[in-house]
Amino acid sequence: MTTQVTVKNLSPVTYNQIPVITTELLARLYGTEAIRIQQNHHENKSRFIEGKHFFKAVGDELKNLRLVLNESQNEVKISPKTRTLILWTERGAARHAKMLETDQAWEVFEKLEDSYFNQYEKERAM
Repeated sequence: MTTQVTVKNLSPVTYNQIPVITTELLARLYGTEAIRIQQNHHENKSRFIEGKHFFKAVGDELKNLRLVLNESQNEVKISPKTRTLILWTERGAARHAKMLETDQAWEVFEKLEDSYFNQYEKERAM
């Protein structure tokens, strides 16, 4: 039985100590297809800055992330054939919510903002 992925049951993933989310998971949460997220990124490249809105994992970084994500409870599995993985920061996820212009995307982003992206900060403060 597959559990529906919601913001509440997400296990935070960090990259360079920054909470991030994969394209596939972001699309599932926003109620769209991953290709829409990829198209928005491609069509608006100048609006997305690497290191600010997203990170690109390749090589050994990707290999390590694949292990972490495959062991997480987020039901996100990264194919061994994947050569590049885009990881969205809070700011990148916000840009996609804005571009998708759906109520679901905005509602989910607000939940991500409140719990997923800020969970790491809360843990560091303890």
